[in-house]
Amino acid sequence: MVEAFEIDSQAKMVESRSKIVEIDTNKVLVFVDHDAKTVYLWRGKNADIFKKLMGTRVAAKLSHSYPDYRIRPISEGSEPASFKHLIGQKLK
Repeated sequence: MVEAFEIDSQAKMVESRSKIVEIDTNKVLVFVDHDAKTVYLWRGKNADIFKKLMGTRVAAKLSHSYPDYRIRPISEGSEPASFKHLIGQKLK
C-alpha cells in the first residue's frame, strides 16, 4: 500500500485524492510505501526552497510514526528505478 502527499505552501501534507499522483517540477511530494517500509521525499527541480525544507521536516516527523521505515530523499532527474516503478502504480 502506498500513500501520497504533497507539501503545500503552509508546510502541511495534503493527501492525494487521486489514484494517480502527478509529478510536477514545482512540487515536493512524499510517498509512504508500506510494503517496502520506505518514505520517499521527491523534490521537483523548480520547487521553492521553503517547500523543499518543509518536505525534509515532514519526512523527519514521519520517521517518528514509522521508526522502522527508511527515508529516501530524491531529486527530480535522479529517480531510482524502484521509485519510478512505484509512481507508475496506482495508489491506495
